Amino acid sequence: MTSDVPPVFRFHPNAYDLGVFEAVEGTCEACMSRRTLRYTSSFYSIEEVNYICPWCVADGTAARVFDGHFSSYTAIDGIPSDPGLPATVDVAEAMEVATRTPSYSSWQQEEWRSHCGRPCAFIGDIGSSDLGQYLHEPDFAADVNGGLRWDPAVLRRYLVAGGELAGYLFRCLSCGAHRLHVDAS
Repeated sequence: MTSDVPPVFRFHPNAYDLGVFEAVEGTCEACMSRRTLRYTSSFYSIEEVNYICPWCVADGTAARVFDGHFSSYTAIDGIPSDPGLPATVDVAEAMEVATRTPSYSSWQQEEWRSHCGRPCAFIGDIGSSDLGQYLHEPDFAADVNGGLRWDPAVLRRYLVAGGELAGYLFRCLSCGAHRLHVDAS
């Protein structure tokens, strides 16, 4: 039997605080154990899965049993969609994000930012009023100022945490730099 202490996710350290898991009793369809926490965010699989526990997310059981993933491997910065091209991020860590890290809710499809040659940690939603505290960081400023193909004036005015033009904040696990992803309904 797995420990009663839920696992920690290094690439999604706020998963429990952000509601990626809900307190509801049930049987995990991956490990068949009775649990009290159910995963609520994206899981891409041919099979429809209704109850995955955090332990089966963390150890890769859910991804393995259902041949699925929580985030698209090729939607991680530095992983090319062409398998013949080299990756510019740590491939093992990118696989950990795809198969052993809870995703986050976005309008279209989640994209995972990277920095220092590795995937970043997802921190949470961010709106225009929060941008200023990170604009002194060159890579974050580049994301805001056109690096994401969004008009910077639009982001500064209309970006809303959890809104129809939504911002997602990431932090580099190596140097602490922040990155931004933007998605719209």
